Amino acid sequence: MKSLMFVAPGQLRFDEVDAPTLVEGTDALVRPLAATTCDLDHHVIDDKTPFSGFGPFPIGHECVGTVVEVGPDCTHVAVGDVVGVAWHIACGTCAQCELGHTARCLRHGDAQYGLPVNGAWGGTFDELIRVPYADFNLAKLPAGVDPMHLASIGDNLALGWETVMPTIAGISDPKVAVFGGTGSIGLYCVDVAVHCAGARTVYYDDDPVRMKVAEQLGAEVHDIHGKREKDFHLAVDASCNPERLRKALLSVMPEGHVNSVGIYFDDVQLPLLALYQRGVHFHNGKGHARPNMTPTLEAVAAGTLHPELVTSGIYGWDEIPDVLTSGRAGHKPVFVLEK
Repeated sequence: MKSLMFVAPGQLRFDEVDAPTLVEGTDALVRPLAATTCDLDHHVIDDKTPFSGFGPFPIGHECVGTVVEVGPDCTHVAVGDVVGVAWHIACGTCAQCELGHTARCLRHGDAQYGLPVNGAWGGTFDELIRVPYADFNLAKLPAGVDPMHLASIGDNLALGWETVMPTIAGISDPKVAVFGGTGSIGLYCVDVAVHCAGARTVYYDDDPVRMKVAEQLGAEVHDIHGKREKDFHLAVDASCNPERLRKALLSVMPEGHVNSVGIYFDDVQLPLLALYQRGVHFHNGKGHARPNMTPTLEAVAAGTLHPELVTSGIYGWDEIPDVLTSGRAGHKPVFVLEK
């Protein structure tokens, strides 16, 4: 089968590799229908991460697909199911998984698709994917929903729900700020904040394309370099930019929350005295996809969320290397694998 390989910064290619097979009775094999990039993938390709020097390796960890084979111990998924694939490898039964911390699985640690971390699991731009603990790690897509725009359900799309909903639960008339910059995650957060949380949502950025999408999703849109309000219940740092992170940290009301979904590979100076004086709850870390995939899918099926507005383009599978290294991929390109 073909596997999309990250070779070096700015270089992607399809290699012929052995197709995966069932190893455990709880495994399933999934053939992608559509796959997309996580915001991190663009940074890897652009040589902005430590991973950029470790090629070649399979890249990609967001897709939806069709189950083509299941192990004898699978009871909840079956051949023919259309599913979303969680980006991380999680057993579903350890102490951390039971707490909902599936990206901290005690059995598999940092293992995931699409990066050379704790095992070789391939990538979601492969033509076939082995999914361990398939009953847990696969989420069935609702009937009647276009899977193309759900390609990100296993990571960024579900992260939008995770970043917003638990934090603002129980708050009357919530106010949410989203500081954009990474690509799609901030826009998914906007969609959730506006349409699931019913929050007054302000989106700060300087990219006209993302700003237009945020406006279509119902946010108030302001230039990141202008004046900012400072009384939000929740500010989302979706920027990977230390200056924007600082602005997010200083934009919440006393005892407000800042959730940072960007990855900072270098140390960042924080305004700790200001945070102490105001009382700021700060969280940064990996998204725990699987527990958040189901409520996100339910919201999409109900017509509450609008992932199609975040999709920046739909392309053929063979176009992946050219599009992703061309500078014209946009914030959320989706690639379709023909049957």
